[in-house]
Amino acid sequence: MKQAKYLSSIRTHEKIKRAFAILLAEKNTLSRITVAELSQKAQITRGTFYAHFNNIYEVAEEMENEFISALEESSRGMESVDGFPVYFHHLFEFLAEHEDLYRLLLSSDVPVEFILKFRLQMEKNIKRIMEKHQINRKTLDLDIAFFTDGATFMILDYFRGELTLSLSEIELYLKQRVDDLFFG
Repeated sequence: MKQAKYLSSIRTHEKIKRAFAILLAEKNTLSRITVAELSQKAQITRGTFYAHFNNIYEVAEEMENEFISALEESSRGMESVDGFPVYFHHLFEFLAEHEDLYRLLLSSDVPVEFILKFRLQMEKNIKRIMEKHQINRKTLDLDIAFFTDGATFMILDYFRGELTLSLSEIELYLKQRVDDLFFG
């Protein structure tokens, strides 16, 4: 019976996050979402919501942190030059797996903090590869900032429906730009 309760709790937690993403896409701002309407959208009681989260902002933060953790996980072992293609493959595999959810989340004007965290994580991963290969040139920080800004906003544009390329095409494009910019 405990296992069933645990699985039910996980499902409820996910329902809350999905309802949150839908409301965020509809309202386009976090401050206009109430616990009452989120609970209604998730088909749970307010008490159930509070058993999982303290407030709406905590839901947003958890979703951001889950994504950043997955991004960090996808970067493990990418210290080799071959690590870039593997890193981008894992990143875009994750994005594709959660495409519906992130399309809802990123379609609003809210994800400024999320985008910043995403960009900083990508920058950290790329710097780690550059250090491992002792690539150190005067413009390296500028090159990394240029690349991560472009990649971040390309992905954001994709999820907002402003880019006609597929995730696979974006992945391939970014892999080619990495080769050109850092190893070409």
